[in-house]
Amino acid sequence: MKKIAIFALAATSILASAPVMARDHGASRPDFSQLDANGDGQITQAEVKAFGATQFAEADTDGDGSLTLEELTARAKADRAKKMGKRAKRMLKRLDSDGNGTIELAEMEEKQGGMRMFDRMDENEDGVISQEEFDAMKGKRDRKAKRQSSDE
Repeated sequence: MKKIAIFALAATSILASAPVMARDHGASRPDFSQLDANGDGQITQAEVKAFGATQFAEADTDGDGSLTLEELTARAKADRAKKMGKRAKRMLKRLDSDGNGTIELAEMEEKQGGMRMFDRMDENEDGVISQEEFDAMKGKRDRKAKRQSSDE
C-alpha cells in the first residue's frame, strides 16, 4: 500500500510538472491559455497544480486514483502518436511539392535532406561514412541534447 501511495505521489508530481518535462519526453506542451485557467494573464502555482491534477485524472482511465504501468504507457503512447501525427502533417506540407496529398520519392529526393546529412557526416569528404565519422556525429548530437537539457 505504501508503494502505491509513493507511486501515485510521484506520478502526480510528474504530471504536474508536465509543462517543463514535455519538451524532453515528447509530450505535447500546454499553451499559456491551458495553464491560465482563470484567464487573468498570469499562471499561478495553484493553476499548474490543477493542470497536473487534470492530466493525472485523464491518465487514470479506470478512475481508481492511481496510475498503473499500463495507464502510464497508454498515455505516453497517445502523447507520442499525437506528436508524430503533427510531425507527419508538417512533413507532408513541406515535401508535397505538387500538392496531391502524397509524397513521391522524386519529391523527397528533390529536397535532398538526406544528402545534406550525409555530407555533414562525411567529414573527410571521401564519399563514405566511416564508423568514426558516424560516432562523431552521434557524439555531437548527444552533447547538444545534454547542453539543452542542462540549460533548462
